[in-house]
Amino acid sequence: MKHFAIVFVIVALFISTQAKAVGFYIEPGITYEKGDNKLEWPAPLGDSTGNTRGLGVDLKLGMHVESSFFIALEGAYSKPHFEQSATNYDADAKSTLYGAVIGAQMPVVGLRIWAGYIFGGELDPDESGGVDVKFKDARGPKVGLGFKILMLSLNVEYMDLEYNDSVLEKPGSVAGSLDNKLKNKLGLVSVSIPLTL
Repeated sequence: MKHFAIVFVIVALFISTQAKAVGFYIEPGITYEKGDNKLEWPAPLGDSTGNTRGLGVDLKLGMHVESSFFIALEGAYSKPHFEQSATNYDADAKSTLYGAVIGAQMPVVGLRIWAGYIFGGELDPDESGGVDVKFKDARGPKVGLGFKILMLSLNVEYMDLEYNDSVLEKPGSVAGSLDNKLKNKLGLVSVSIPLTL
């Protein structure tokens, strides 16, 4: 929350000096994600790698200044497929993420860039082979690049996430507690509609 407060203060100061042409905007989008993750399971399993991939939706809600700069709160929901090698984990999952972004766009050319931070979220895979895990308290930076054509924006994004709380809801054949962080490097492609209100 501290990072969001800093970003908000910087943008508020900028807006106060550029008070003209301030407006609100909303940007819904459809996403496809692919992530590469790492997790250390209790002994004797040790380090494990895996991936996530699947469709989702995204919503940014914020303000713009003179159609060139924007700041927004963001929420995302997706249903990726989750795999982990150490336990042969293979299951569908639900993912939620929320954070904030700040960016700039060129009104004529259509190029858009942004950066942000994920302040929270969960990744909750279904049970697989008698094992059920849940990862909470996602944190990490994100960057994005888009190109607006007419009403649509075609985007690519990258997030470097770390889930600070790993919960072993059903241990199955896993002995011990799961007290390590899941690290997930996540790439997304999306189509969104930036709407100025």
